[in-house]
Amino acid sequence: MVRMFMEMSYVANLKLDDSYEGKNDAQAVQLYEKSVGTAIESRDEHAEIRTCNILTQALFAASANGRVFLDAICERARRFYSLRVYASCLRDCECMLALPASFYDDSAENVKYFVQRRKECLQLERECFRKLEALSSRKRSTRRKTSSSSSSSSSRSSSSGTSPTIDGKPHSYLASCPDSIELQVDEARGRHLVATRDIRPGTVLIVDRPFSFSTDASALDRNCLHCHATLKLEDSVRIPCRNCQTVAFCTEVCRKEAWETYHQYECSVFNYFFNNSLNKERQQSSYLLLAYRTTVIQALSLRNRTETTCVLNPDFLRYHANGNAKDKDNDISKESANLGSTKTYSSLDYQTVFQLETHCADVEPHVNLIRTVEAIFLAKCLISVLNKLDVVCTMETFIALAVAMLHHLQVINCNAYEIVENVHDEATRVWEPRNIGAAIYSTVSLVNHSCYPNMVRHSYPNGIVVVRALRFIGKGCEIFDCYGPHFLSESKLNRREFLWKKYRFLCGCDACKQNWKFPLPEIINYKCMACSEPIDLSIIDATNQRCAKCEKIVDLKRIEKQLCKSIQKRLSAIAKMYQGNYKDAMPLLFEHADFVNKHLTEPNIEGIKTEQCIVQCYNSLGSISV
Repeated sequence: MVRMFMEMSYVANLKLDDSYEGKNDAQAVQLYEKSVGTAIESRDEHAEIRTCNILTQALFAASANGRVFLDAICERARRFYSLRVYASCLRDCECMLALPASFYDDSAENVKYFVQRRKECLQLERECFRKLEALSSRKRSTRRKTSSSSSSSSSRSSSSGTSPTIDGKPHSYLASCPDSIELQVDEARGRHLVATRDIRPGTVLIVDRPFSFSTDASALDRNCLHCHATLKLEDSVRIPCRNCQTVAFCTEVCRKEAWETYHQYECSVFNYFFNNSLNKERQQSSYLLLAYRTTVIQALSLRNRTETTCVLNPDFLRYHANGNAKDKDNDISKESANLGSTKTYSSLDYQTVFQLETHCADVEPHVNLIRTVEAIFLAKCLISVLNKLDVVCTMETFIALAVAMLHHLQVINCNAYEIVENVHDEATRVWEPRNIGAAIYSTVSLVNHSCYPNMVRHSYPNGIVVVRALRFIGKGCEIFDCYGPHFLSESKLNRREFLWKKYRFLCGCDACKQNWKFPLPEIINYKCMACSEPIDLSIIDATNQRCAKCEKIVDLKRIEKQLCKSIQKRLSAIAKMYQGNYKDAMPLLFEHADFVNKHLTEPNIEGIKTEQCIVQCYNSLGSISV
């Protein structure tokens, strides 16, 4: 189908123009002059902040090799310094000092001007380091005097730091998992993850890195394009791309890594990914961009900048040359059969990405047709960019890229996950998730769906996703995610309809088989601690109170008293959460969850409430914004 479309004269002769917001030095000069006027009018803190915002606009409009860029970034660094936002000042200095002198070699006067600005930034950098060192010394001397009431703000400032590590010994073959879970395969459930021993709630089960990721249109101006760190916190700063005005970075390091890895191949056609999706639901999340980057990262990973002919990664060609011939697919499937069991399964290995389910044979023909058109368009975009880099591409290269784009669009439809950040509502004291982008996590994709999941996902910086057990998971039980409607929010019919249309399976989880409905009944059903079977209260011996199934004694009055005490732990935890003390709340929630698991049957309202509180606690520890 790809070759047939590409042989059409209209497609073959289609030439793409640039589609991005380029630099505008005239606009930058106007903004810089406006910032100077704003600074003269008033010297209060609010005026300084307004000046910084205008200077940021000037930076994004200005060419990096122009004087106005040098003026704007040095002036913004000085403003940050005067506001005592030293971390932001340092980031601006880093951005300025990373500029090569070759940008300004057209005249001795320009080089002299550049050197002068560089000296100013070096001086500011030294002053910032002195200030930060002094602040650090004062903090160390007063650390013991810090009250617990400050834990709310400290949890917010530290939550965007390093991500957690897996709990327990690393798995021998599942690179992102501990040995408490293993990969199993059967005809009914396909590949899935199972607990090899009892797992307690809160246990970190997967720490997965994205093979590729994209950014939503709504997040382009508030999150770093590369690591997705928020640009809205007090000590954050927006660093512009040197070629466009559309995207922002939190540091010069992120800008450089993004450019070298993928952004140089997308910058000049960036607007196409958001304005030309044939599927409106996917337009804002830019699955087009995710498919494009997945192809770029693998196809051009070995590209030599000096080559004038496009040489694709041989491993990439092995998967996508000649239109994915069936015999070749079978060979690749044989190679991949033991991934995760006797061969290392890594989310950064393209082989694990290629093996993700596409359901291309099951979807409607018009859907495959639309994706084919999109794939060819994406391949045209990449070829256009490569041509501007004086790289020559053959028709076979074009076809391989288009086939890969099509495969990735199909994979993404079934396997893409959201990258989110959590925003704190000061009125309700609740952390609400907000989408930043999308990513491919090939390890998390091994987890099957349940409308009542026993795990929860949270995003951390650099697109890392952390999977934790949400409640007790017994040895031999399957790990379940929820990538569709939850039974708490949708009826069984609606859930199954959604899952069938998108993922082509009929859900058979406990919530569907037993048709759980919300709201749950207020009546609490207990289970026997010995055999875990539900206790039939109507036939319990009033004298001996024995379990009807295993004959063990059941002291219901004692259990009811213990439940009341355990509920108080949950209520105490909520009070701590309301004050911002999430870390102190979690042990109480885990204790209550343990009691609920031992004594109450599922589903039960106490378990649901506790799990929602646990999710809130972890929301406060992942990627956050304001």
